Amino acid sequence: MDKLKSTLTLALIALTSGIVFSEEVSIERTNEARNSLKDYGLVSCLIAIEPSSVLATDLGYIKRSLSFMGKGSYSIVQDEDTFEIKHDPYSETVVFMLKEAKKSVGYMKSGETSKSIGCFKVYHSIAFDAFITEQDAYIMVNR
Repeated sequence: MDKLKSTLTLALIALTSGIVFSEEVSIERTNEARNSLKDYGLVSCLIAIEPSSVLATDLGYIKRSLSFMGKGSYSIVQDEDTFEIKHDPYSETVVFMLKEAKKSVGYMKSGETSKSIGCFKVYHSIAFDAFITEQDAYIMVNR
């Protein structure tokens, strides 16, 4: 009887450990996907400041690597018959980022402005974090 109890206890511990480990991996994967989408938004915002610059070209490579076809973490939902895009977390993120960044232009003492400060303010905002969290439903299970 004692041997049965210890065997059952060990089995229970093993099963519980697997569940905890699986949950930790899931949380880590979700956080990784969120950070990647946030980075995609930031890079897109910085590109929009001066799209023809050398820096924008370099940032464009990063943007492509973070996106769906670059093996990004989010799926794009399309209508199965018409292939019309129903939801694209990447484009939605860019729209959100650019709209919010326009509200935060940095003004220098010299009278010059900094558009990039708006990108960084949005990147670190609670509203952007909440928006990114709303995209969790589109995280691809297998990538």
